[in-house]
Amino acid sequence: MSKYTIPPKLFLEMGAWRQPLMMVDRIEDYKYGENGYIRVIKHVTYNDSYLIGHFPGNPIMPGVIVAEIFGQASEYFSFISDVCDIFAGRFGTSLTSLRDFYSVIHSPELVAIIRERRAQVRGVLASQNLKFKGTAYPGDTIEIISRPAFTDPVGFKHYSVTASVGKKNISQGTIINFRETLLQG
Repeated sequence: MSKYTIPPKLFLEMGAWRQPLMMVDRIEDYKYGENGYIRVIKHVTYNDSYLIGHFPGNPIMPGVIVAEIFGQASEYFSFISDVCDIFAGRFGTSLTSLRDFYSVIHSPELVAIIRERRAQVRGVLASQNLKFKGTAYPGDTIEIISRPAFTDPVGFKHYSVTASVGKKNISQGTIINFRETLLQG
């Protein structure tokens, strides 16, 4: 587990989701830039609402929920990168890792940037091309890694994603998110 934990209230403000659709339990690692990535964790619990009806008596994590975790992890990557860009532009300090981000997490300046940016950005999971190789069960911990691949001319952001339970890869492929910046007025 990362020692750089984002405070729960701020973590909620960074994401556009609330329970029961909040699929990322914590951000484990983040690296800014062209070769950047984000690594997030999702714990599959026995009382997750989507497991109740998904093969009663033999519950497994639905693939569509894994896709949602991919989409949310990828949006967290883009959102944190936006915040790092704004912070560098305003204060001349580059935040290139989760450690750097965490070093200023309690500063009023970073909190203000997070709130400002969250009010400006909206997005959706637009498309997915995923291959499932395994299953996650209640009690498992899913580790997701999302790496930006490219942004197409229309503004869709493509990410290379993988999901693992322990050392077993359970899914991989491409997630495409669409993001837009709303006009502030």
